[in-house]
Amino acid sequence: MAPEARISGVETRRYRYPLDPPFQAAWDPIPRTYQDATLVLVHSDAGVTGCASGDHLPDREVLERFLVGLDPLRTEAVREICETVDFHGGRPWTAECAIWDLAGRLLDTPVWRLLGGRNERMLAYASSGELVEPDERARRAVALRDRGVRALKLRFHHADWREDVAVVEHVRAAVGDDFELMVDANQGWRMAGDREPRWDVATAARCARELERLGAYWLEEPLRCDDVEGYRALRRLTGIRIAAGEMVRGAHEARDLVLRGGVDVLQPDVVLAGGISGCRRVAALADLCGRMFSPHTWSNGYGLVCNLHLTLGVSTCPYVEVPYDPPAWSAERRDWLLPAVVEIAADGTIAPPPGPGLGVTPDLDALERWRVA
Repeated sequence: MAPEARISGVETRRYRYPLDPPFQAAWDPIPRTYQDATLVLVHSDAGVTGCASGDHLPDREVLERFLVGLDPLRTEAVREICETVDFHGGRPWTAECAIWDLAGRLLDTPVWRLLGGRNERMLAYASSGELVEPDERARRAVALRDRGVRALKLRFHHADWREDVAVVEHVRAAVGDDFELMVDANQGWRMAGDREPRWDVATAARCARELERLGAYWLEEPLRCDDVEGYRALRRLTGIRIAAGEMVRGAHEARDLVLRGGVDVLQPDVVLAGGISGCRRVAALADLCGRMFSPHTWSNGYGLVCNLHLTLGVSTCPYVEVPYDPPAWSAERRDWLLPAVVEIAADGTIAPPPGPGLGVTPDLDALERWRVA
């Protein structure tokens, strides 16, 4: 039996982790010299605390006002409260994930089992982050394949998409046909201040046909995330799987991408869009429609772990995104918030750390060196 517990407080700790050398993300025009992270700690009157991270929590005081006194096992009530806060302010979903961690700890059960336990491990696809020369990208792909990774996502962002297709062609020749390649066009959204023009449907369709020829597993975000009619038109022009929705703000946006836009793979991130409970509903919608759920996981190591639990619990997609593009983006850089890195196994699969809740107990003393607030 779980101890009777009520939420007693919501605490945040902010950190800044230096990146030296800087990381040049394909989707960001400004090299990253540090990574900011907010750790959310949800305390209970039973002396048990749940933790999560992945996004800032600017509305901590508002959330605390409505969450204190609530039974943390009432996860649907937590979701509804967070939805109201999300509508009026920032994205509150790290707090929701921390409450799932708290619930799992109170029940002495991993979150993925509480969610249904459809899978015990998932196939990882290594998600690249840099734009590098074709020979270097092919070399890295072969190295991943040789260590057991079975799938890789490549980033587009050259001014001419044909140059990006040439990279895919080069990598395909190097790794062979038994290695899956996903492609992220990065057209769904832009970093603050980035005014680069987006693709139109005609451009996306031409690119998709080239990727079909190369056996790409999916084409991700070839259009703006709010261009539902564009996705609907694109769906009629290509047979490749289309993935989208990593930055949707609400479940209705994900719903429309499937029911109206014909998208094959929904990608909302639990720490950015809907939390674990909200994304579980999106995953169920995808399943009912014969589509797949495979979330975005590029926040930090804690965010990856949160998404891993949901995909293990409910996902019908064989793959889960694992940000991993060494040497520029190593597991150590990604997982600096965690007491130990989360590794892709030799068979290409991955699972979260063992233990109740999310399976992570942060080393708060070790993190103090990077704390800023």
